Amino acid sequence: MVPIVSTDPDEIIDAIVMGGVQDPFPLYEQLRELGNGLHRSSTLGGWIATRAADVRASASDHETYSNDMAAATGAGAHDPDDPRQRRFAEIQSKFLFFLDPPEHTAVRSVFRSAFTPQAVAAWRPAVEAITDELLADFTPGDEVDFMERLAATVPVSVIATILGVPKEDHPLFRSWSDALTLATDPAVQGEARNRAIESSMELFDYLAEVAEDRRANPRDDLASTVVNTPTRDGEPLDRTMALAQTAVLLGAGNETTTNLLGNGITILLDRPELLRRLIEDPGAIPAAVEEFLRFDPPFHLDFRKASRDTELAGTEIAGGSPVYHLIAAANRDPRAFDDPSTVDIDRADNRHLAFSHGIHFCVGAPLARLEGRVVLEKLLQRFPGIAPGSEAPVRRVTNIVARGWEKRPVRL
Repeated sequence: MVPIVSTDPDEIIDAIVMGGVQDPFPLYEQLRELGNGLHRSSTLGGWIATRAADVRASASDHETYSNDMAAATGAGAHDPDDPRQRRFAEIQSKFLFFLDPPEHTAVRSVFRSAFTPQAVAAWRPAVEAITDELLADFTPGDEVDFMERLAATVPVSVIATILGVPKEDHPLFRSWSDALTLATDPAVQGEARNRAIESSMELFDYLAEVAEDRRANPRDDLASTVVNTPTRDGEPLDRTMALAQTAVLLGAGNETTTNLLGNGITILLDRPELLRRLIEDPGAIPAAVEEFLRFDPPFHLDFRKASRDTELAGTEIAGGSPVYHLIAAANRDPRAFDDPSTVDIDRADNRHLAFSHGIHFCVGAPLARLEGRVVLEKLLQRFPGIAPGSEAPVRRVTNIVARGWEKRPVRL
């Protein structure tokens, strides 16, 4: 249990954002139960909502709460005089999660065509083949870093495959995805930011070539769907908008599933009785994935901006103020979930917020769920003796936005 650092919400938030806390949940609980659960952060320059009802209400009201936050997050070009960095900032500003209607509506209409139940079901053989190929490298008793060898490898291989990228280029996508994550983190500055942006631009250059090829020679792959599907106005997305969305599919999709897998296997290793149950009853794995998403979501924080003066949780919010959703706190809100600090895969009404809510509900959620289910099914079937490893330290990512594991050693 992390000791109480303060009863001042601003100081608690600073401890979470700046202090490298390995287990932030006791601090989340403090914030959620202090006052009305809505707190002003001087560090983040906005409000943080911690209760499920307030997160759900503000996420549902896209007219009052805007997602046009690319500039407000502090991301973008590190050197505005550099044309490559200006181009990076332009593309980044078109990422789906920074868009409001009508641009958001147009992009979502394309993604609805891409992520139909039939399309997701058709991707299952690819996910299974990628997982089987990776697991074939291991034998029972091997000590491996689950994050490096599986959790971070499966998602990027899957998204590259369904985008239509040749297999020999998949390793490039891993390093580019890592760079894009750094380049969209406003805490990364200086030369590290310059390097991350330049590497991200290499990704954008590559994807732009793929997009041009698919416009001229459409195939049965996700890249072709994104660049050629007409929006509601009858025209495909323009080149910058389409490029931004293919990058989002790689970056956000990779981070989400990587953290889902790492957090999920950690929950199981900490609960041998639950691990045994899933080994004996694979049919319970889909419900377990949903509970992992609730209990320790891949993204702990997302963002909105009040587009006009409003009120939330009885508190006046000035127009233009950022409003952050502390999803991980809301997912353990006892007002919304019975016994929320317990992992219960038989939970009757698990309406968690791991994939956000409203018009910005994660478009890639069906794919993330599919990957989570397939990897766990295959892993537990092949290695029922899986246990915590001993050769390397366990290290948690302490980023307040995307929280997973840097290292998660296991013995297969």
